[in-house]
Amino acid sequence: MHDLALKRAEILAAKQKPADEAAALAALTLHGMPIEDLSLDFTLPGEPSVELCAGGSDKAVTLDNVGEYVQRVVDVSLGEGVRAQLDAFTKGFSGVVGADKLRAFSPDEIDTLFNGSQDQWEVEAVAEALKPDHGFTRSSAAFTSLVEIICAFDTPTRRQFLKFVTGSPRLPVGGLARLSPRLTVVLKRPEAGISPDAYLPSVMTCANYLKLPDYSSKAVMRGRILTAINEGQGAFLLS
Repeated sequence: MHDLALKRAEILAAKQKPADEAAALAALTLHGMPIEDLSLDFTLPGEPSVELCAGGSDKAVTLDNVGEYVQRVVDVSLGEGVRAQLDAFTKGFSGVVGADKLRAFSPDEIDTLFNGSQDQWEVEAVAEALKPDHGFTRSSAAFTSLVEIICAFDTPTRRQFLKFVTGSPRLPVGGLARLSPRLTVVLKRPEAGISPDAYLPSVMTCANYLKLPDYSSKAVMRGRILTAINEGQGAFLLS
């Protein structure tokens, strides 16, 4: 519906001849259907009791007013509709931290304070921030492979990894180096006669502890990590 309103605005902005403009507007459809056939009125989608304007339930949406309809849906859904909840949140938050104190920070700084660091991971910095222990050292091939793998993750995958290991998809201010306790990587030893490749990595989120088998290759390690973080979130056997 928003795309339809934009298309109508583009046609009007093109300053076509009146006849051409009327023909172009009349030809506009949403998923192949003329807008009048959708039987829409000026009420909030899914909430017919909420009128978007006075007498909205009796006002049909047409090509002439579809832009107004879209704007009112946005205003009511994201503005007026959540005003009471936003005011309550502001009041409660201000009771703990005066909202006026936040004026000392830029929007980006506030985002970092509340949502943590989202910096890109560099191999050297991540290798320094992680702590290899109980079977691994910084020179271990498995530890090096792990660092290279997680540094190559895109943002959504990195958040999945962090959530799997620490319980949170974001890092504190200062990034991985400020994580407390430090993210520790230890060797997960297989049972006798079983290949390490048969195991998934497991974690202790309360201690930021990753138990990693010594896989046969970097490719196998990456596959097992992706399986664990995508399919094993919240699995008791992996945490």
